[in-house]
Amino acid sequence: MAKTKLISPFPQQFTDRQWARYIKQGRDMIGEDSSIQFRLGDLTLKMIRPKGRGVNQGVFRVLDRFADEIGSNVNTLVKCRHVAMAWPPDKRVPGVPWTVHSALDALPDRFEIIRQPPEGKERWTEDLALSRAGRLPHRPLTKEEKLDRVRTLMRENESASKAVEEMIRRPDVAQRVMSSPSNQRILYRAHHEQRQQAAAARFAAAHEVEADDEAEVAEVRQVHRREPAVDYQRASSEVLELIGSGTAFLVDLQRMIPGLHVAEFTEREVQAVLDNHRRIRAALDWCDSALSTGDKSMDEELARILSEGDDQV
Repeated sequence: MAKTKLISPFPQQFTDRQWARYIKQGRDMIGEDSSIQFRLGDLTLKMIRPKGRGVNQGVFRVLDRFADEIGSNVNTLVKCRHVAMAWPPDKRVPGVPWTVHSALDALPDRFEIIRQPPEGKERWTEDLALSRAGRLPHRPLTKEEKLDRVRTLMRENESASKAVEEMIRRPDVAQRVMSSPSNQRILYRAHHEQRQQAAAARFAAAHEVEADDEAEVAEVRQVHRREPAVDYQRASSEVLELIGSGTAFLVDLQRMIPGLHVAEFTEREVQAVLDNHRRIRAALDWCDSALSTGDKSMDEELARILSEGDDQV
């Protein structure tokens, strides 16, 4: 097979001859590195002969001490050993980097594949080999490879939450995500379920303390196992917000009222709470009217009631 003449992709920096010379030097160095990797692997195989499926039994302990003695890393030695075992000397392809051999080492037909670079490519690269083996390349190029990289990085909850935090700091990206109704429902549903769980826990704790027997406790818990009133998979974000805020308010009241030290309240404090509840009732009536009639307008009296503060305290 005739060699293709190397043409400099940076003619203003390198002539064709300079570029070809640097390429040759680089490939020679990669070849030397690959030779060392295989020789290390062969050395570990010579030190500890493979014994069928139990090949790794006791190997790590020896290689760990050996790595310390030669100033290497035990994981490097384990990897070199694994690749050397997968590629016997007569199956290794000169000129193909060790990293490519490593990327293809799990394929049953690797001995044939490595001799046939992907269509349109003159030689294998590590990323091409990783993609061929169905593994995540170091530099993802296609949309699916990039998404696979993101999925891999976000497998841990903590990493995923940090990634989402970074995402919402970019208004353009956050806007695209939230423009999807399905994404809106997922986020609102997660928020609603979280609030429900917290509210249910507070509700159950408050009632279990007062329960005199197991039957009463079971009855309280049974209330929280009822089927939901709406399908949270399909309900709109507005419905979820209305139900969630109302449920949280009810549960908070049921938790707080039994433990109130009413005797310690001043008259002004009692009046402030009552005035606040009056505004809440007015807001609930307004919401009920809007739900029943579709009329969301606010009259002057309602506006006045809702705007009143509790500065009497």
